[in-house]
Amino acid sequence: MSTTFETLPNEILMIIFRYAGDVHTILRTFLGLNQRLNRILIDKRLHLLTDILSINSRHVSFDNYYNSAVFHKVSHELSVVNGTVNEQQLHQCFQSLMSFHVQQLYKQSGDELQSNLTTFKVLRQQLTNDEIIDVDKELYQTFTNLQYTPMNIDGMKQIEFLVLKRGARLECSDSEQSAFNLAMAINRLLHFDLSNMNSNNQQLFHLKTQMFKAVISSNPRLLSNQDYFIYSVCTVWYFLFYGVCCAQYYGYHSYVMPVNMKCYQAVVNLAFFAIQCQRLQCNIEDWTQTSLFDILYLIPARDIVNRNEIFIANAQWKILQIITDIYISTGTPSWQVDANDRFQSILIKLINKNRTDVILFIYHRLEHVRHFFNQSRNCRSIIDSMTRNHLGRQLLKTLMNESPLETWVTSKDLVFILLQKKERKLLEHLLRLSLSLVHHLDEDGNDLLLHVCLKVRGCRHRLVEFLIKINSDLQRRNFNGQNFLDVIKLRRNRELLEKLNVEEFVNIDEEQTKPHDSKSI
Repeated sequence: MSTTFETLPNEILMIIFRYAGDVHTILRTFLGLNQRLNRILIDKRLHLLTDILSINSRHVSFDNYYNSAVFHKVSHELSVVNGTVNEQQLHQCFQSLMSFHVQQLYKQSGDELQSNLTTFKVLRQQLTNDEIIDVDKELYQTFTNLQYTPMNIDGMKQIEFLVLKRGARLECSDSEQSAFNLAMAINRLLHFDLSNMNSNNQQLFHLKTQMFKAVISSNPRLLSNQDYFIYSVCTVWYFLFYGVCCAQYYGYHSYVMPVNMKCYQAVVNLAFFAIQCQRLQCNIEDWTQTSLFDILYLIPARDIVNRNEIFIANAQWKILQIITDIYISTGTPSWQVDANDRFQSILIKLINKNRTDVILFIYHRLEHVRHFFNQSRNCRSIIDSMTRNHLGRQLLKTLMNESPLETWVTSKDLVFILLQKKERKLLEHLLRLSLSLVHHLDEDGNDLLLHVCLKVRGCRHRLVEFLIKINSDLQRRNFNGQNFLDVIKLRRNRELLEKLNVEEFVNIDEEQTKPHDSKSI
């Protein structure tokens, strides 16, 4: 009796699938061949879906993931595939799972922090003053020894033990000139391996992050520790955000580098934990604004994140959302000049990085960003930034389409700046949205048509033709008593006049202004 592939038991097929490549390759190869194979591929005994998320089948939350609504939805979508599965469909499924996973990681970090803080507080209260001095000294000595023996696993375990079993608190100098502190430790023990593809010991990364979480739980002020970075001095926060956002070119490298995903996941885990810790602190307004600007400045261009790094994109997006939510909840005061200027440079960077999604997100969520756009003093710099390239123009057009129209969109500042820059297509789009803008006057009483003829240089005939076409008032006079037919004949408009067929406009004007015959009255 002959045996075919499809007659093999499920368990044997699962073993075969395991040797067929990574999760993406397995699904692309076997999904959609028939319903039985589909069911095997999504079976949690094969745990392909959790493999996407790098979750061990022995992890305590393994069953919770498979019992979630997101996993049920994705499992159903994959089970009914009939025929070859396309790349976009797989990407959407991976995206849904990864987004859910990142949210769970952040929630779990909050639960872990609460557990650590409770444990530490109870232990600390039981110590005498002499015991506190002794145990804190031992912790500090063990921690500082890591600068000489960074791979000291026993030392790392001892540090976690001293905090969560003995109640020790770590104290370090914030200064970058100190012998050793948390910022230096994170850089040398964790971030160093972000681009080191030879360091694949997941347990070691887990041990390092647990050690860092323990000492942060003992003393959240350690997050203010500083270390040198290139030509500046930065806090732990900047290093965490830089690691999350710039892992592809961490350190001094300007070219894109491969990312050690085991190390990257550890960095994200630590960043989530630190943010959860910071949320419990008082007076975090300054931290929130600085962190928001750092994230917006560091977030990478879209083309850096590829299919194999969906986790990176989701982690970056989640941290941006978290910081934004905290920023809103703290009621941060209005931006001063320095904050206004920094956001201007950030906006230019985001446009150049093709991060329209990020700009629209903060525009919709943050009142301060909308206020930035509504300030007339910023209008010129905003338009200059957005009209540098096609991506910026597309963003400006999208913002114009916001309903209802924002104040800055309908302001005369925007209209006249677009005229001066001869952005005809953007101006046409804006006037179609609000035709009444054609009647805006500049400081000399010129409407849009007169303004182009008197104050805009270079090739302008298309602008003039468009403004006439939308029924600009040819008889409107400025503060100098000039109308369109007066200024079009000026010497400065000789070339413009040659390119325009104004005879029909002259005739129309003369017909409209001719005195009526008394008999017709």
